[in-house]
Amino acid sequence: MKSIPELANFATRAAVDRPKAFQNTPRHGATLEASETSARILAIIFDYALNKFDDSMERFVAGVPKFLCVIDRFVKTGKQVEMCLPAFPFKSANKVYKVLGTLPDKAEELALERLNTMCTRIGGIYRPGAKLTIISDGIVYNGLCCQPFMAVYRERPADLESQKDLLCIPDRDTWAYGEALRTLTAQKGFTHITFSRLQDFMSFAIPEKLNEIVYVANATNFRRQLLNKYGKDDLDIDHEIATNADTLMTYCGYRRFLESDLQHVFPTGKSRTSNGYKKNVKYLAKQMLIRGYAFAGAVKDAFPDHLRLSIHRSTGEHKVSMSLLNTKTGFTTPWHCSVALMADGEWTSAPMGDFKKEPRMELVYEDGRPSHFQERKRELQALGV
Repeated sequence: MKSIPELANFATRAAVDRPKAFQNTPRHGATLEASETSARILAIIFDYALNKFDDSMERFVAGVPKFLCVIDRFVKTGKQVEMCLPAFPFKSANKVYKVLGTLPDKAEELALERLNTMCTRIGGIYRPGAKLTIISDGIVYNGLCCQPFMAVYRERPADLESQKDLLCIPDRDTWAYGEALRTLTAQKGFTHITFSRLQDFMSFAIPEKLNEIVYVANATNFRRQLLNKYGKDDLDIDHEIATNADTLMTYCGYRRFLESDLQHVFPTGKSRTSNGYKKNVKYLAKQMLIRGYAFAGAVKDAFPDHLRLSIHRSTGEHKVSMSLLNTKTGFTTPWHCSVALMADGEWTSAPMGDFKKEPRMELVYEDGRPSHFQERKRELQALGV
């Protein structure tokens, strides 16, 4: 497996080799310099890439030529490098075991700081700098009603019939989460990060000043317009899962997170077997993929020249998969976990319930809300404090 430095060197070699076609042109020197700068920028981005899998680095190699071309377009014109990342939807529905609440906490702060630092480092080697637009995709996956769920499965638990939102996140919570992220970003001075919502790039008439009531009142309209404009009636999602490696990896990720996100909302028991629950989750994951395809089309139209980042594991050919939390565990998205500050000063990430089980961990509050866990100093542990 290639290390991050090895991958950075590969990007540099690829950048240096590409300008050979321009050696007889007057601007060859400038082209070579721009290509080397692009490679250095990509090397910085790779420092923040998702590297939790044995084949992670090999997958990134496949996308290096494309990523360099995207960055080149900014560098050769002396413009700010622009990136976009669909992420930060809302806190997991599993408030029993996975997360501390509905609003951003220390996990989100660490993730945003990490992304902002990446942009700051780019600015250190390239004067125009970099900007990252985070596109909240939470509203896309809300409102996944179980009407199609009921059409597919003849035997279904009665409580599913009245459940209007299988992800169980009210649009009000999505709005509050997004607003709190914006406030946090401003308070912490993360100046390289901006935010965008679905309605920002959908042609839908709403009052100029967006507030909670307007947002919630129009949430269904935003989703409907997204699917009307970018949805595909002939999309065979089973075929996509079987033939598209990126889709398969996203599907597996959805299934894994949904099983834990919804386990306390739809508990198994007399009215629902474990196999039945997993079958329902598979269906929901496919419905999320269908909406995800439409959302990806909208993002591509709205940000055609941006370097596309992603939170999902991928083939590495079309987007850079990112690790939002710099921890040694596999929990890299802050809305699916909690974080803890260890006695040695290192942060770790895990479900909130895992930390609560540890006697050495104490819950830390900030601004009156649960924020993160902290490991007690060893001498205090010895005293039972």
